[in-house]
Amino acid sequence: MSEHRYPAQVLLGDYARAGAGLLLTGAPLVLVRLNLYVGLVLGLLVVLFAVFAGLTLLRQLRPIELGDDGIEAHGLFPVRLSWDALEKVSLRYFATRRDGQRGWMELRLGGAGGKLQLDSRIDGFRDIAARAARAAARRQLSMTPATATNFAALGIPLAPSAGE
Repeated sequence: MSEHRYPAQVLLGDYARAGAGLLLTGAPLVLVRLNLYVGLVLGLLVVLFAVFAGLTLLRQLRPIELGDDGIEAHGLFPVRLSWDALEKVSLRYFATRRDGQRGWMELRLGGAGGKLQLDSRIDGFRDIAARAARAAARRQLSMTPATATNFAALGIPLAPSAGE
């Protein structure tokens, strides 16, 4: 069994974006008398940035345990997925540049225990993705061509290993 977390330094950008958004949308609400509709829009944006900050904090504080029998997320909203009950695996790539050279991956897992979503900034992401791919292959789950391509980009085969 191994434990995986999002290191604080990789989440600094998310915290900075949330803080900047809260400051830029919250300050006018406090400092300036605004039209009702403008105030409502800014208020909704404050809520949006606050939720983003809260989700970032939850991501940082939520340990993920990877084991032979499944994957488990601890914390405020715990999730446990058994590899034997895995029903859906999706691995998506999001590019930040037109040439596709920079970006991140997002692994989505679903089954009887709920849903779990992880991005490639978590430590040990490749190990988690490889274990999910082996379980999906063993269960003969269908995958989109994009998911198969993204596993291949990580160097992860989609056939079950001899020991499984």
